[in-house]
Amino acid sequence: MAFLFAIFLLLPFVAEAKVYIDLAAPQAKKLPIAIQDFKPLGEGARTTDPAIARLGAELVDTLRSDIRFSGLFNIIEKDAYLEDAALSGLTEDKIEFRLWRAIGADTLIKGGFSIEKDKLVVEVRLFDSVTEKQVLGKKYIGSLANPRRVMHYFADNLYEELTGRKGIFTTRIMFVSNRDGNKEIYVADYDGRNALKVTRNKSINLSPQWSPDGRKALYVSYKRGWPSLFQLDLTNGQDSAVSAKPGINIGGRYSPDGTRVALTLSGDKSPELYTLDLSTLEYRRLTDNYGIDVSPAWSPDSSRIAYVSDVAGNPHIFMLELATGAARRLTFEGRYNSSPAWSPDGSKIAFSRSDSGRFNIWVMNADGGGATQLTFDGNDRSPSWSPDGRYLIYSSTAKGVSALRVMRSDGTGSMKVETGTGNEKSPVWSPYLQ
Repeated sequence: MAFLFAIFLLLPFVAEAKVYIDLAAPQAKKLPIAIQDFKPLGEGARTTDPAIARLGAELVDTLRSDIRFSGLFNIIEKDAYLEDAALSGLTEDKIEFRLWRAIGADTLIKGGFSIEKDKLVVEVRLFDSVTEKQVLGKKYIGSLANPRRVMHYFADNLYEELTGRKGIFTTRIMFVSNRDGNKEIYVADYDGRNALKVTRNKSINLSPQWSPDGRKALYVSYKRGWPSLFQLDLTNGQDSAVSAKPGINIGGRYSPDGTRVALTLSGDKSPELYTLDLSTLEYRRLTDNYGIDVSPAWSPDSSRIAYVSDVAGNPHIFMLELATGAARRLTFEGRYNSSPAWSPDGSKIAFSRSDSGRFNIWVMNADGGGATQLTFDGNDRSPSWSPDGRYLIYSSTAKGVSALRVMRSDGTGSMKVETGTGNEKSPVWSPYLQ
């Protein structure tokens, strides 16, 4: 593990809880924040080793990137800082708060780091420059091999402290890439860094999906010669077949409690939806029509499944009530609608729609109303929500190359996810990880 444990630093006072950023407020003002370069502490405090300087820069750069990604802060650039970093400290009594207020920094982050017994030790503190009080203080011990992970943990703590909601900076993404010549499954940090290949069968691997606890993954593979559904334990690499019936076994999705899988089988020639109980291995057929039914997506309360069917002609999104078996059509526009994905709170469904051969990302209410187009310029598919519902990750193809992009759930702030080289497709965002 890259991260071992975190220790709360003792705060110099007991403060009343304060929400600095109200996520529910429309057009909320960005919070001005300054992030001073981190200091080497302990025996390395006076070192001139370039490796130490690079480590400090990586810590700060990672934190800046996380904070910028949130879209909630106005980061004040370092050339505006007035306080001498060499003369200031990490505690309230050693900070010239008036100099930070003078440049408009309502909040301030200071930190230090050291290397102790081959472990990275990082101390980070958040201050309110107006009250001149420490708001948050943490000490982390982690692996030198992954300093970015340590800062992702602080970004989560910072986000929760200032907004009252959990951060997503320690979450991960899973996707398909052909960077090594074959379509394999990869896992990376939420920002695309530290990508790790988790399948190595040199076959065609598609449609990865996280388990609800983030410890396992479903994926489709042709390694047996036909599309079959497999489960990969991400903690130990153990791989096992979940469904390998004759025909196609695709579209595997865990139920929210992880006990069942929804999938498409074509054993009766027409691809239909089924559920598979993972404990009894019993299948239950959900649809029975002349159309092709694919891409099942469970509602967060497990009562409904959104899916794609061409039973009405072109592919459209339908809703299946599991208690009654009743199906209802949700989309009536577009030549091709695909890839439904529920928001974590169950109020929205993101999907892909094509009107003229190019796909874009849309979001609609769970009842099919209020459809809103979010992307316009690329060929965009396979949306997946972040666990807090604030962001969507998706694949976007331009000039023949497919890359991953992320945007806020209202369509603003689109940016490329830097995963590396290759065609990257079918991204899925992890749940909150332990």
